[in-house]
Amino acid sequence: MPGGLMDNFKDDIRFLADEYLALNDSEENRRRLACWEPEVCARDQWHGRAVEGAFKRDGLVPITIDIQNPLWLKRFPQDLSHTFQDPAAYLRFYLQKRITQFKEFRDDTPLEPIVPIWLHTPFEMSLFGMPYHYHADKDPLIDLNAPVCHAYQDLERLSPVDFERSGMMPVAHRIYAGISERVGESFLVLFPEWTRGPFGVALHLGGYNNILMGMVTNPDFVCALMRRINEERKNYFRYRSNLAGQATIPPGSLFNDEIDAAIIGPGHYRDFIKPFEEDLARFHGRISYWHSCGNTARVAKEVVAIGRIDVLDVSGYTDLEKVLCELDSGAPRLDIRLHPLRDLQDATPEWMEARMAHVIDLCRRHGVESMSIRVSGLNPWKSPEEDFQKIRAWIEMARRVINRH
Repeated sequence: MPGGLMDNFKDDIRFLADEYLALNDSEENRRRLACWEPEVCARDQWHGRAVEGAFKRDGLVPITIDIQNPLWLKRFPQDLSHTFQDPAAYLRFYLQKRITQFKEFRDDTPLEPIVPIWLHTPFEMSLFGMPYHYHADKDPLIDLNAPVCHAYQDLERLSPVDFERSGMMPVAHRIYAGISERVGESFLVLFPEWTRGPFGVALHLGGYNNILMGMVTNPDFVCALMRRINEERKNYFRYRSNLAGQATIPPGSLFNDEIDAAIIGPGHYRDFIKPFEEDLARFHGRISYWHSCGNTARVAKEVVAIGRIDVLDVSGYTDLEKVLCELDSGAPRLDIRLHPLRDLQDATPEWMEARMAHVIDLCRRHGVESMSIRVSGLNPWKSPEEDFQKIRAWIEMARRVINRH
């Protein structure tokens, strides 16, 4: 980048950082922060824990929206293949997104003086040698056609993860160091967190069909692979904590899009997956957020039985009523995600309002004590102006329904 453009880029980052910190100190941000209990989130899409007991006691329902990068690109054009490898570009894009969301959407997503480094879904699998690809107009993706561990002999040949050089680790260190240098002590920079659950990593490393069939024909191999994954994850968090100067291991997250009723039943989850997630819950002390974009109604009871789950995600593809009936008034804090297309992008005002009211009524009827409601997965569907206006309309509607109920 020529010198003049580089200077302009640096000035832009300084201006954005100052604006971000000013908004962080605002009265509006204090209002938003009061909706949540403190939690450090190492994701670019913010997640929080609604105040314990606040829904049952006060009717408090924090609402949040998650806008995906392809939609943000309509507002801030750039080459994402560069952004996800360059510290300055990553920082600038992160600040642009968070400032714009805070100013234009009056939901309950707060600002914090934190910059999380999130290298997207290929991260964990790349550590084991799976190839991944950068793209100009979308997030990095793993190469699903290149599994690296089909059988025991492959498992034995897998090298231990090198937390300096394996997979995306060099990129992680470069962005972490580059952002830390630029923001100084004004922000806490978070090294990437290992969020993908052991079953999800195993499916990618071994190939979907091979692992699913292996659960029937070769269960010892599948369990050995997930055991290896868990041990590498524990080593990763020990390394990460040491890098950050932390004396203890922080709570963990389990992102489990691969746990879906279309392929995983309650027995599969109980026998093959839950023991490894329980192991991680003991290691971390607690799981701050258990997530799946899939249909998880049939396994929700088993997940909650782990006993260390702070927030259970209920996706837009999951029947909330079935989950609540399964849990039988034993629900932890819930993060209820509505369907991005059905409940917002393609929805009429009447549908949006009825859907929101139904969710709140269900949760009250089943004794839910704490909950938040979000719409995530928002990608471009019309023009940026129309898309943003529809999001604002949903937030205004949600406020009315919550206040009325």
